[in-house]
Amino acid sequence: MQSNPKLDEIDAMLASISAPDLDLALIEEQVATLYGLTGTWRRLGGEREQNFRLATGEGQEFVVKVASLEEPVESLAFQIEALDHIARIDAGYPVPRVKRTLQGKAMGRLSDANGQMHTVRVLTFLAGQTLLDCIKSSGHTLQAAELITLGAMSGRLARALQGFQGRGSPASMPWDLKNAPQLAERLLIHMPERIRPVARNLLPDLAKATSEDLPKLRAQVIYNDFHESNVLADLTSGFSVQGVIDFGDMVYGPVVQDLAVTIASLIHWADDPVYAATCLARGYQRFMPLEADDLAVLRRLVLARLLLQVGIVSYQSSVNGLDTPLGDLQAFYMNAIERIAQVTDAAFVAGMLPSVVPMSTAVSTVQSLPTPSLLQHRETVLGKTYTFYNEPLELVRGRGCKVYDASGNEYLDCYNNVANLGHCHPYVVDALTRQASTLNTNSRYLHREVVRLGERLSSTLPAHLDTWIFVCTGSEANDLAVRMARAVTGKEGIVITENSYHGNTSVCAPLSLIDYDANDRPGWVETVPPPNLYRGLYRHGDNDAGSKYAGHVDSAARLLDDRGGGLAGLMIDSIFDGNGSLVPPPDYLSEVYARVRTHGGLTIADEVQMGFARSGTHMWGFQAFGVEPDIVTMGKPMGNGHPMAALVTRRDIAAKLQANGGYFNTFGGNTVSAVVGNACLDVLWGENLQGNAARSGATMRAGLADLMERHEIVGHIQGRGLFLGVELVTDRTTRAPAKLAARWVRERMKSLGVLVSSTGPLGNIIKIRPPLVFSNADAARCLEALETALSEVPADLRSQAV
Repeated sequence: MQSNPKLDEIDAMLASISAPDLDLALIEEQVATLYGLTGTWRRLGGEREQNFRLATGEGQEFVVKVASLEEPVESLAFQIEALDHIARIDAGYPVPRVKRTLQGKAMGRLSDANGQMHTVRVLTFLAGQTLLDCIKSSGHTLQAAELITLGAMSGRLARALQGFQGRGSPASMPWDLKNAPQLAERLLIHMPERIRPVARNLLPDLAKATSEDLPKLRAQVIYNDFHESNVLADLTSGFSVQGVIDFGDMVYGPVVQDLAVTIASLIHWADDPVYAATCLARGYQRFMPLEADDLAVLRRLVLARLLLQVGIVSYQSSVNGLDTPLGDLQAFYMNAIERIAQVTDAAFVAGMLPSVVPMSTAVSTVQSLPTPSLLQHRETVLGKTYTFYNEPLELVRGRGCKVYDASGNEYLDCYNNVANLGHCHPYVVDALTRQASTLNTNSRYLHREVVRLGERLSSTLPAHLDTWIFVCTGSEANDLAVRMARAVTGKEGIVITENSYHGNTSVCAPLSLIDYDANDRPGWVETVPPPNLYRGLYRHGDNDAGSKYAGHVDSAARLLDDRGGGLAGLMIDSIFDGNGSLVPPPDYLSEVYARVRTHGGLTIADEVQMGFARSGTHMWGFQAFGVEPDIVTMGKPMGNGHPMAALVTRRDIAAKLQANGGYFNTFGGNTVSAVVGNACLDVLWGENLQGNAARSGATMRAGLADLMERHEIVGHIQGRGLFLGVELVTDRTTRAPAKLAARWVRERMKSLGVLVSSTGPLGNIIKIRPPLVFSNADAARCLEALETALSEVPADLRSQAV
């Protein structure tokens, strides 16, 4: 390899700059003379400077930094001037403040035992643990809200440095990404063998990005070092950034490089590095919006920084014998490199919209009427509409699995499956706000997000389900599914299970027998009994129960034929919510689907309740039973509270509908909804909420089984993942439903701060259906409240079946 003066200089810097080792007594004496500071000294770590924490008798604390002789004074002055600039532009940003000497100078000079002069700086001490120490001591995994907060603090620092014109930025320094590919190539020999082949393959593309793309991008002085050892954090009450330290790696460089450093330095503390990168970028852009050209090169810059992290740490260990705190992170860095190397530039930045409106994170104070007065006021405006609980709640805010009423009381939400990702998930809120401030229009105009949403959802479904129609509600999706089935088959009849719910349009309302007397259903609707193995026609112990329940489809189809309408389709859940979270026998759905197709009908999987990973085992509920529907509908959790839904089907079925007049929905698939849908998938997959549903669901199931052993009123536990039902009975032998007791338990749990529902055709089932971010600690709280409520059920209610 030919000699490169710039790289030779970097090699020399890596090999030679190390912290001085002056006698503490000498430093104490000279700092007292220069600054008038005395007190208690404690040595701190430092690779390039000798650092001490000084606590004065007046209660002040400072960091005293003695520079290496090899460190350019101009570079140290550059750092001081940057801190002064930040203090002027963003006085509230938590960085050290510069302590002047008694003569008013920003830096002092002190001599060592040999008479050589070292530059000394004194900065205010920022209390707190480094993020690295916080995470190591707690085993904490960073979630979306925390990653967005970190990204925002990094972006806010970049914003504060805008306009800084200080001189002294190093011309060549190891961590400047413009030199990264050449330096990484030089450091390959020191890298672990595992990563060398990947690194070699990446270097040509990274060299092109840094030499051709970087010089064209917006640049300024950037911090360039936002990582876990330089960020002070607090995890004791929520999450907050207490400070940012160490400005020794600042350079003049592209703004996107600053974000790349932040991403490469923090993504390994989350489950999915690509998702974590998107969270950090979302936060960063609250203060420093990036252009599309910036984002186009971001992935390669992140990889360049990761390669530097592996290479320089390996070099310092093998050549200089240094044991740095980053040495323990090498495996994380390599995992991130391997993961991100498999992703395209476009996929990596797909969720990082270039436009942004900064958001306030403050919680507003709610002015409200007392709840009883509000209820009366509501009824004068809306009439007698449905509300939850005997005394309705006035909820004013939510976060995660918690919601809060107007009086400030906290409730654990164990019922709301609309907020699938947790209430007000910051990643989704951020995506919605940013796109709403940019453009919202219907899908007759071209936009990429709705196409991307359909493609990503298709990847989770059987290959034949390839054509999407986006709507606003599950009712619209199911209504459209019925229209499709009728268009394809030329028949009218629809089969559903008893006590089901499929929506509230003029078509779907008759398919929602939970809301009206079954005797009033129209002739084009026929029902089959739900596969209830606890109290149904065929029960546990009957090995043919699934087949017997499925056999009722034949009877229903014949009745529809006799009435002249015939069977157009079957609409069916993969968990029977209206019947109390029933799980069908393993062979039930496959036999039902086969019988429907024998009669010429289409199969419609209603995934509004069980879709989007709630089962803990599959993305879609029907997948647990090995069936492939003709049409799948989805809604509620799709937008985490934003109204959106969809239908997916085969191309030939969609084409038949189009030939019969087509379909258009003004708001379905609009730009904001599509962005929200993609953000929800980012969170669902990035935080592995399907896995969390499996873990927390297993914890709940075990806890409920334990309660059943100790409380005779609990007759049966049913459900999957985080969709569970607790059936209450007055007598386990007769299985008489304890409806009044179930209502009492529901209200008592509410008074204990836990929200559940009572449901089922007999009204005796406690339904537990929390957001997928539900933790084991949340499960313990829910179980404790249920235990208390079950223990306190009045004796007369325990024996009343109606």
